[in-house]
Amino acid sequence: MKRAMTVLMLFAASVLIGQTSDNAYWQKMYDITHQGLQQERQAKAKHLQGALSASSAFLKKSLRLSQSDFDAVYYDLDLTITSNPNNLEGTVTGVFKSKVTGLTQAELDFDAREGIGAWQNFSVSGNVSSYTHSNWVLTVQLDQAYNIGETFSITVHYSGIPRTGGLQGFAFDVNSYGAPIISTLSEPYLAKTWWPCKDDPSDKADSVRIQATIPDNMLLASNGTLISEINNGNGTKTFVWMERYPITTYLVSLAISNYATFSDSVELSPGQYMPIDYWVYPAQLPNAHNAFAPLPNMIQIYSGLFGMYPWANEKYGHAVFEWGGAMEHQTCTSIGGVSTGWQYIYAHELSHQWFGDLVTCETWGDIWLNEGFATYCEALYVEQVSGSSAFHAYVNADLSSMDYWAEDAIYRYNISDPWYIFNSTVYDKGGWVLHMLRHIVGDTTFFQIMHDYPNDPQFYQGTANTTQFRDFCEQESGMDLDQFFQQWIYETFYPIYSWGYSYNQTADGHSLYLEVQQTQNQVPPNPQHLFHMPIDIQVNYVDGTSETFVIRDSLRNQYFTLQLDTMPQSVQFDPDKWVLKKTNQIVVSMNGNDNTIASYELFQNYPNPFNPITTIKYQIPQTTEVSLEIYNTLGEKVRKYTPGTQQAGLHQIRWDAKNDHGEDVSSGIYIYRLTSGDVQIAKKMILMR
Repeated sequence: MKRAMTVLMLFAASVLIGQTSDNAYWQKMYDITHQGLQQERQAKAKHLQGALSASSAFLKKSLRLSQSDFDAVYYDLDLTITSNPNNLEGTVTGVFKSKVTGLTQAELDFDAREGIGAWQNFSVSGNVSSYTHSNWVLTVQLDQAYNIGETFSITVHYSGIPRTGGLQGFAFDVNSYGAPIISTLSEPYLAKTWWPCKDDPSDKADSVRIQATIPDNMLLASNGTLISEINNGNGTKTFVWMERYPITTYLVSLAISNYATFSDSVELSPGQYMPIDYWVYPAQLPNAHNAFAPLPNMIQIYSGLFGMYPWANEKYGHAVFEWGGAMEHQTCTSIGGVSTGWQYIYAHELSHQWFGDLVTCETWGDIWLNEGFATYCEALYVEQVSGSSAFHAYVNADLSSMDYWAEDAIYRYNISDPWYIFNSTVYDKGGWVLHMLRHIVGDTTFFQIMHDYPNDPQFYQGTANTTQFRDFCEQESGMDLDQFFQQWIYETFYPIYSWGYSYNQTADGHSLYLEVQQTQNQVPPNPQHLFHMPIDIQVNYVDGTSETFVIRDSLRNQYFTLQLDTMPQSVQFDPDKWVLKKTNQIVVSMNGNDNTIASYELFQNYPNPFNPITTIKYQIPQTTEVSLEIYNTLGEKVRKYTPGTQQAGLHQIRWDAKNDHGEDVSSGIYIYRLTSGDVQIAKKMILMR
């Protein structure tokens, strides 16, 4: 989902995309896409809070662990919608499957309309013996006890105007051209305002049928494939859409107006074309072809990065609605603007078809798995069409507002507060987590993760939470990423580095002494909250060449010694800005023991995975005896290195994937452990033959 200010969109229409790749241009493009985002999200949250405040039980419902005894299998929505007067009449049937033995009760989420008047013609039928309806919950007593795997159905009939308030649920509106526009936007909890369902992102129905009878001068855009369009001869038409893939409730969508339509197509594989359908207001039609022209290429780019577009047997499309941004409804994004300046909003929403729709956040606490991914995918699209420099400029443009979004934790701890769920932290800081992860695991592994994660059977057409994604990244990379996810997803703030260096030439060569101090702007300060991050140090030499070293900073004050081949001209700290941080440079002297290494450190082996040789580096703070042992996953020691007494500093060992007997070991995960006195540090690595 994305919000943007209309005034910026009007400005953006005059900008020629791709005319330059300098930083100022990409800052402008980023601002066009993102400026005003937080204010708009807050407006959204304010409307949500206001419209739903009539029932505090609604927010409590979002937190309780009910409904775990049954799964949604199928929904059939049969709706009749009029705009003069405004009214929604629905007959909704849900088919559900018991997950327990002896299930006798089921709870559905549906507005009981306390404070605004009851639904008209309300009834409940199906496998039902009785029901109660209050505080946003329809509690049904079933007609018998259902055992594991047995299905039952519940049908609800109702009529009235759904509870709405600006951006909420089901909205009757008039567009800027004076025509009626009826649309839905159900994220996060608003499907229950207009149809009875199990309104939980973790429970996807296997399929949904959406039938709607509407005035015959209007068209209906919805999810999946259009099965039929019937003129009833009485001033109405009936449209039947079918979403045959799993879908969560907040992605079920209606967009109804006097649309003008046109289609494009994209070649997903040789000879395989998929339609791209557009529903726009008639006055927008002359501009719409140019505005949407990048979509086929976007779909091909993302299919190349993330795997085949998930709904290749259905469609992709845009339907215009009265909202200041866009919403990634499955197979048919609802879009608030038709402009060439919306290109990166279109990219954001398209990427949600993989990250948000194909794989959906399991809870709203994990919403960054939707929005952080889509934000970073904007930058990946820029990288594909405009190159590396444009990519970095687009990512770095986000830093101009980091004081606003970077201090909070990304994980949403209070999912009853819409203001909090859709705070810009999950978008912007969430995107930066992927940016940092990319540099830590390397491009090859990162893009393998981005491809394999949405296509892995564990997640494909299902849901994921942060822990599962972390574990998947560890599996793909062979790295221990627990600390990385803990400090960046679950904890607050970001590092502030004060750093400096000095240089010394001796008979033994050239030495660069680097000091790094770490703080955070926490109130009150937390002395235990230190970020453990690899940081690139680029040394530029007088002959015009450069060399990049990687240090791993983890202490309040830390010192590093880098051995150089020649005299340095300048030193840069994280020159490509791969770490979310602030920095300032300090003066470092060469006096006494100022440059003593302060800690033991065992670094991730490189390359990893490897075949047949990998390098293991470690740092020791004093002259001492060390040993390095390598174990398989059974706990059996396969190799031991005993270099003996070593001086303080950085050292390395190369392992040739052989055991102590000189025999090749098999592919798999291995543990390497550094031991010095009472100090033991271990890491994982992967051998792939």
